[in-house]
Amino acid sequence: MNIFLVSFIGAFCSADITAFGQFMIYRPIFCAPIIGFFAGDVITGLCIGIISELFWIKTVPMGVAVIPDISMIGILSTFWTCAYFPGFKDATILGILLAIPFAYLYRWIDILGRKLNVKIMHWVEDGIKDAKIWRIEIGIWSGLLFFLLRAFLFYLFAIAIGGKLFCDIYAELPKYVLSGLAKAWYLFPAAGFGVAYNMTNIRVLFLGNSGND
Repeated sequence: MNIFLVSFIGAFCSADITAFGQFMIYRPIFCAPIIGFFAGDVITGLCIGIISELFWIKTVPMGVAVIPDISMIGILSTFWTCAYFPGFKDATILGILLAIPFAYLYRWIDILGRKLNVKIMHWVEDGIKDAKIWRIEIGIWSGLLFFLLRAFLFYLFAIAIGGKLFCDIYAELPKYVLSGLAKAWYLFPAAGFGVAYNMTNIRVLFLGNSGND
């Protein structure tokens, strides 16, 4: 599977978080199966998307909060699993765990990118004062372009470096750890439902609205 295609899809989905649209295509349950489709394993992508969605069900951009790129968790873990160890449940869980640090690392890069956007905004404001209205359009498109470019480049980095780490770590893990990861394949969805149950009002469906919640 072409890593440039994966990086482009990842950048496009990442832009949906705050840069453009917010059509919810950045949610793992949407973007992970897309990568699985191109990799020839939609089921693995869907399973990863469901697990990731349950754990980060309330991770949504609100106000000035900078959230980790949860689409990156689904995309990277799906790609690594399908590219290197397709069908291995233990490798799938390892891929999810390894993708989490990359998502939080990109969150830090996203914060730096927002500082650049502030400078672009000030440049636009100064232009408006001088009747340079054309700076508005340039400022909007340049901010979006820089966002897509840094996300694309980071995906290339994460796929290459993360893929190497993924293979090396998996090869060095003892059998009992791999066995535990394989069992986690069945436990993670249950834990995810627990997170969803605890963090949303879904418990009302089971307990009823007694007025105590």
